Amino acid sequence: MADQVLKLYKNVYITEDIIHNRAFMADMIAKGAIKVSFVEEIPDGNVVMFSAHGVSPEIVKICEKKGLTIVDATCPTVTTIQESIIKDSKEGKTIIIIGNKSHPEVIGLAGCISNQNPFVVSNEDEIDLLPDMQNSEVVYYTQTTLERFVVDGIIEALKRKIPHIKSVKNDYICNATLERQEVIKKIASQIDLFIVVGSKHSSNTMRLTEVATRFGAKNVIRIDTKDEINEELLQNVETIAITAGTSAPEYLVQDVLNFLHEKIKDIEIRNFQ
Repeated sequence: MADQVLKLYKNVYITEDIIHNRAFMADMIAKGAIKVSFVEEIPDGNVVMFSAHGVSPEIVKICEKKGLTIVDATCPTVTTIQESIIKDSKEGKTIIIIGNKSHPEVIGLAGCISNQNPFVVSNEDEIDLLPDMQNSEVVYYTQTTLERFVVDGIIEALKRKIPHIKSVKNDYICNATLERQEVIKKIASQIDLFIVVGSKHSSNTMRLTEVATRFGAKNVIRIDTKDEINEELLQNVETIAITAGTSAPEYLVQDVLNFLHEKIKDIEIRNFQ
């Protein structure tokens, strides 16, 4: 979508990285995207593109007031969560969001709550800081890029403090993220070198790195591009695994595969699902 928009319009403004991938965003800026800190800085009548993480309804109103053409690249799963939070908020339910307070997705979700100050918890310790909700109808939502293991622990802690808490849909961890985490758990202990392709500021990329480490991979590295692979790491290894954050473009993964083909004679590539 970003590539198409940059071909269609001369000036395309963004306030957040469209996806959390350093290589892709460098390419997007090189093609003419203009990054600003706030939508208020965008000249009236121009084009604004929302990131995959979504924005709050208030941001949408500001853009419409400025006459901006909106290109909404919000992940469909995030859009579904936002719509559900808006509905629950209007019905007077108390909403708790599990996630990183500073992550743009969580900021956007919190901005969808109109009936209360947002309650956001990022770990089990923060649950103790929540007020008494005994007389409220309480629901929880999750940031889509979290690790399954961590989310389960927080949900269990929430249920101990608020036994009547409910989830609209179990939770909303991104399927692509969840599937990659599950595959990593199955194979990590067999892997000498686990390569995770993706950027450090990508939440789901960092969760994949953590899962590979926790489940026994002998060595785990996170890279933005193949150029960051130290060839010494390829010596005396029999099994290498590659995964990628959901925001890593496919060509970056293929670059790593091509690099391994060049450096390791008779390498055999297998796909895990």
